[in-house]
Amino acid sequence: MKFAPNRFAFALALFAGAAALIAPAARALPVSVDLTSLRAIQTYALNKTDDQAYLLVSGVANGKEFSDQLPKASTWKISPKAPVGTVKAPVTLWSGNLEDGEFALITVTLMQGTGMDAAKIQEYLDKKSAAEKTATERSKPKLAATDSDNLAAGTVKAQQGVIKDIKKTLSRDLKTDHFGGLFNVLVVNLGGKIVKRIDPVGLTFGEHYGTDAKTYSKIKNTRANVLIKDEATGEWSEQQVTPLNDDLDALRIKMLDTEIVKSADGKPAKNITDYVAEIQVKAEGKALKWELGDDHPGPTDLHVYWDFAK
Repeated sequence: MKFAPNRFAFALALFAGAAALIAPAARALPVSVDLTSLRAIQTYALNKTDDQAYLLVSGVANGKEFSDQLPKASTWKISPKAPVGTVKAPVTLWSGNLEDGEFALITVTLMQGTGMDAAKIQEYLDKKSAAEKTATERSKPKLAATDSDNLAAGTVKAQQGVIKDIKKTLSRDLKTDHFGGLFNVLVVNLGGKIVKRIDPVGLTFGEHYGTDAKTYSKIKNTRANVLIKDEATGEWSEQQVTPLNDDLDALRIKMLDTEIVKSADGKPAKNITDYVAEIQVKAEGKALKWELGDDHPGPTDLHVYWDFAK
């Protein structure tokens, strides 16, 4: 005895197949990574005058390595009352189109100095580049969802090995430009949605809650010592800056270096260099919101820090 086919099931299968054929493929998305503010809380200069500062921006995007300096062939003049960048006039660290699976990994190094010590800067970049290539996902043309966290973690681990010895390459004693901090921004197009992540390099010298010499780049609260201008009155006041802005669409990374230097009378003294950078990631021109990840509570709220943000 023959059975008639289930016409409804057959029609449903045909419809599903046709829908799959006409469904739009994940499209390329325009993405930008912008510096909306770089503030000097305490400058590198021993007399606390203005700093000259610049960024070394390197990484891999669309499968190709890149390296640049911002501002190009120059430096910014920065002081607590003269930050660089605003939300309305940001400094673009990287921008481009990402196809499905394509990614951009942008590493930002903050430097204080004239930017003219090319040999030492290149030595640092070469060491960093060699270390970063140990993160195997970096060489992939495209990333799967599970690859992003592995790439981020592997990159930070490799960079920490370089930055812990940074003063063997760049230091006041060697009369070179000064390393101010480092963080990574990873953006990936996964099925037509931009997935993002920021990882600061973390503590690379000293103790987390100590007051002695130390070097770190962290997502954390600042002290109430950041000079902020009231645009309505023009007055400046010292405020605490949190890791996220009020709209949750900008993330801040605090970069601090405490070193022991000789004071004018020849005695040892502490010099603190303290900066905070604010970053936005935009997809199709819209700033994406952030969530903090993996918190580390400290003895007070001031000492809490987060390993990354997504």
